[in-house]
Amino acid sequence: MLITLRKRWPGETDVQIQRAVEIIMSGGTAIVGTETFYAIAANPFLDQAVQRIFSIKKRSFGSPLPLIATSQEIIISKIDHMPKLAGTLMKAFWPGSLTIILEAKGNFSKYVRNAFGQIGVRVPPECPARYLSAKAGGWITATSANLSGDPPPKTVTEIPSEIMELVDVVIDSGPCPVGLPSTVIEVKGSSWNILRLGAICEEAIFNALEQTANLNNLDRNDQSSIK
Repeated sequence: MLITLRKRWPGETDVQIQRAVEIIMSGGTAIVGTETFYAIAANPFLDQAVQRIFSIKKRSFGSPLPLIATSQEIIISKIDHMPKLAGTLMKAFWPGSLTIILEAKGNFSKYVRNAFGQIGVRVPPECPARYLSAKAGGWITATSANLSGDPPPKTVTEIPSEIMELVDVVIDSGPCPVGLPSTVIEVKGSSWNILRLGAICEEAIFNALEQTANLNNLDRNDQSSIK
């Protein structure tokens, strides 16, 4: 099913969006535009729904899926421990394209957790994906709607046909505005590691943390991780 939104911000399209909400809440999958790329959304608390995305993307189970949440408050309610630096990053960059690795509690699917039980999550700027998450319980998965290893799609026409055929609904809201992946960062105590550089540059992160922490004690390393 293809749903085309007349406006990028779907505030007046509840009838169209409601079908996607029903699909996600019942364990289905939807393609929806984020501020960065088109993503495959599912309920991150249902193993079967999340597992299906790995099959659709031909993605290794060793790469947990990133998440989008509606607000900082709803994220805090599901986090075991909130490092002070993580709180600083949230205040500085959310809503925005910064994914933070956090210690999760609750009943998240094992397929959205890494080996340490952590999740990667962001609160994006206003976009169809954030709107959809708000209507679908506050959380959705947000891995790019591409085959694993291929470029992420900025428009629906760039999504591989085999993926389009395997999801339950596609929400076409036009081109995604940013066109860069979110930056992924892990915070442990007074140290922080950039796992993927993207829309938020390292200098911006450094400047935000400089206001609240002694950077002589911070470790900054670039590695490959969630995308």
